[in-house]
Amino acid sequence: MMEKVASWKHLDVVSKLNLFPGMKHLDVAGGTDCFFYVIKAREGTIEDDLQEETHIYVCDINPKMLNVGKKRAQERGLGDLGSLVWVEGDAEKLTFKDDSMDGYTIAFGIRNVTHIEKVLAEAYRVLKKRGRFLCLELSHVDTPVCKQLYDYYTFSVIPV
Repeated sequence: MMEKVASWKHLDVVSKLNLFPGMKHLDVAGGTDCFFYVIKAREGTIEDDLQEETHIYVCDINPKMLNVGKKRAQERGLGDLGSLVWVEGDAEKLTFKDDSMDGYTIAFGIRNVTHIEKVLAEAYRVLKKRGRFLCLELSHVDTPVCKQLYDYYTFSVIPV
């Protein structure tokens, strides 16, 4: 099932999160569950009673993307997990308290934010001391023809 859950990139990034029982993790721009299933698969080695203490917050500005993620979670039998919290929110203005998260991930959503510096400042603000920030991509394409192909793939193919 793991191969259907995520790509090798996701697995490699999540392995660097240093998951532990009871952690609080924020996945930003993760409405369609980019990292969630990989984190849950890795967390599978944690005792059941400690998994309940672990919270994964999936935050996205787009309620439709959150609904897709919720539906996928439900289809995989994970929709009723108390440790999974879906939050509509802006990566540039998070509603989480300072120093409240042990981990923060953002993947391809970083290319869609208006002010990357604000997103990074918010990540720093919500992360606890020694918390882990992991970004799957910070790409930028300058060549016009490549940019058109890249944008088409990013906005038309990936969302499908």
